[in-house]
Amino acid sequence: MKKVLMIASEASHFENFHIPYIEYLLKRNVEVFTASRGVFSLEGVTHFTIPYKKKLVSPGNVGVILKLASFIRKNGFDTVYTNSTLAGFTGRMAAILSGKSSGKNSGKHSKKLVHICHGYLFDDDGSFRSKVYLFFEKLVKKHTDLLAVMNSDDLQIAKKYGLGKKIVFLNGMGLDTEKFPPVSSEEIYSFKKAKGIAFDKYVFLCVGEFSERKHQKTIIEACSLLKSDRYQVVFAGDGVLLEECKDLVRENRLDDQLLFLGHCRQTNMLYRTCDCLISSSRYEGIPFNVLEGLYCGERVIVTDVKGNNDLAREHGQEMYGFSDPKALAELMSRHIEAFSAENRNSHRENLLKSKYTINNVLKENLSLLEMERDIAEK
Repeated sequence: MKKVLMIASEASHFENFHIPYIEYLLKRNVEVFTASRGVFSLEGVTHFTIPYKKKLVSPGNVGVILKLASFIRKNGFDTVYTNSTLAGFTGRMAAILSGKSSGKNSGKHSKKLVHICHGYLFDDDGSFRSKVYLFFEKLVKKHTDLLAVMNSDDLQIAKKYGLGKKIVFLNGMGLDTEKFPPVSSEEIYSFKKAKGIAFDKYVFLCVGEFSERKHQKTIIEACSLLKSDRYQVVFAGDGVLLEECKDLVRENRLDDQLLFLGHCRQTNMLYRTCDCLISSSRYEGIPFNVLEGLYCGERVIVTDVKGNNDLAREHGQEMYGFSDPKALAELMSRHIEAFSAENRNSHRENLLKSKYTINNVLKENLSLLEMERDIAEK
């Protein structure tokens, strides 16, 4: 029986992106293992918990690499799939140390190593940060049999530096549209009332972990520049910078305009309830919150950074420069000024191109990631 290992930093990564792929493999009698921080539970899958440290260069991740290498060596996987930056590097290093890579110097040809890049955390700008991250990618590139990227900027970087033996482009991992059914006006009313979301104001939504990468401070700073009070910003998410952002709201006396919901699982209701999604991110692969917002008929305002700008240009949405609160405030003002509560449509049409949905992406990705071929060859 063929055995594969999927590695991610967080268990939620499998829940959000990989279940359709895991189920595909299970149905074809492939033995699937997963490894991440936290617990992932899916019938037929064996999960291995590893104590990743958040920072890539943390000394604690050396122990993680050794522990993971031992696990890979013990189980003799046919293919190892790594995801994102932290798990991508540590997972590939562990595979190399275990002998499960096919680099030029590894002796006998071993098993396939596939890395799925959900967005490089650097640009090709020559900055110190970019040089550091690129250095780690170069360390493992000759062992990466297949590299998948999800936006045009990362594709250019991957090809320029040869970060994989074979490089392919994915239209994301696929949005599961069944998770976002239409809702009634009564459901919207009840949800707004329960969460404290305004009925008579233009409602902006920001979904994501409070972090330097997501950079929600820009949104708060933009709100401090707005002269109108006919709006509300709803933040959904938690993270290490949540309290710092709340302090910034209090300092700017914006408590009446900004609402913090914390982690919220009712994402469909959030998108259906609010009027416009804002992203303030520094880096993206292909942002799921933007895909979700567009599918639910929301307008979006995003930073002009990789991942975001591909989707914005393709769907005719608005962009502003990263960490430019003045530019964001100007875009927000236009939406607020044009808002009429009487004309708000609770049954908005899907704005997302169908090529990003799981029904259209799954079969193509299975081919690009060579899952079908590898199973057939076994």
